[in-house]
Amino acid sequence: MSRVSPLLLLAAGAAALSACAPTTRSDGVSGDQTASQTQRQCFYTDQVRNFRVKTPSLYLRTDNNKVFQLEALGACTDLDSSAMGIAFLPATRLNRLCSGDWSDLAVAGGPSPQSPCRVRVVKQLTEAEIAALPERDRP
Repeated sequence: MSRVSPLLLLAAGAAALSACAPTTRSDGVSGDQTASQTQRQCFYTDQVRNFRVKTPSLYLRTDNNKVFQLEALGACTDLDSSAMGIAFLPATRLNRLCSGDWSDLAVAGGPSPQSPCRVRVVKQLTEAEIAALPERDRP
């Protein structure tokens, strides 16, 4: 039976522990903080108060004044500047959508008969990103 060197065991243990350490990006935000921020980028569909369309993006403002960017999958003919209303179909996960989630969107007021569009929640915009949007595109 071979004997394992205590120094080799110590080096292996240190390597295993360092693999569990949080990483830090160049902007000083740790990988763990980034993951938790992404997890919190959610909204409830019944709290959407305003929206603006800039094809292929859709910008939503919620009750708590957060703005989210969604993108349509493929051609969404009803999703244009003439859209008067939107509704998420069907209500899933207690009407909660988060970054990366997909949903079907019904659009009212477009020129053609209503047909659902497939959309994906891209992210919650920062204050700087909201300010950078042209005023006509801000919800």
